[in-house]
Amino acid sequence: MIVLSEKQQAAIDSAFNDRDKLAAGWQPPGELWADAPVLNRWFHGVHPVSGTMAIVGERDGEQRRSSPVVAMLTGPGGIGWARTLNGWIRLALTVDELHAPGLRTISEGAREIEFAAQRAGYTAPNRTLQPTGPLALDDRWAGVADHFDRTAEDSETALAVFYARLRKVGLTEARMMVAGWWVARQLDFEIA
Repeated sequence: MIVLSEKQQAAIDSAFNDRDKLAAGWQPPGELWADAPVLNRWFHGVHPVSGTMAIVGERDGEQRRSSPVVAMLTGPGGIGWARTLNGWIRLALTVDELHAPGLRTISEGAREIEFAAQRAGYTAPNRTLQPTGPLALDDRWAGVADHFDRTAEDSETALAVFYARLRKVGLTEARMMVAGWWVARQLDFEIA
């Protein structure tokens, strides 16, 4: 298991504290995000490590990807701001024609999942491995587990994080769902 520094823990807590306040109706004052970097012509993307939502857009003539997003508020044309794990981003025009303005926050239980992911050394598997069926019936779960065996410090927790994010459940439920399957995949039965 990876031990997070106080600075890493504080950054994650700060982002999720802002997420909680935003979900309760808090409006961040302009001075909080006024000097934040601006992403223009942005769209929703996937963060390559966490597999969660990120914002991709242009800054200084180059395409950039944000750290994982915990909350965002946009108006018409996608103008607004986003709170990521690393801080605030101002959003200029979006290229997404179907963009729906409003406040979006990740789930309340995402803080626990993010801490578990960081401590497990989680790196999202390739999207081609994404299972659609139940653990016991979809062979892609074995591919996901193999990925975490190769890449994570704590592969069972990484699988639980993946399950929680994929199925949109809490970490406790995800751990319960993967625990028996994880043990069964480790066993090697001989049939006489």
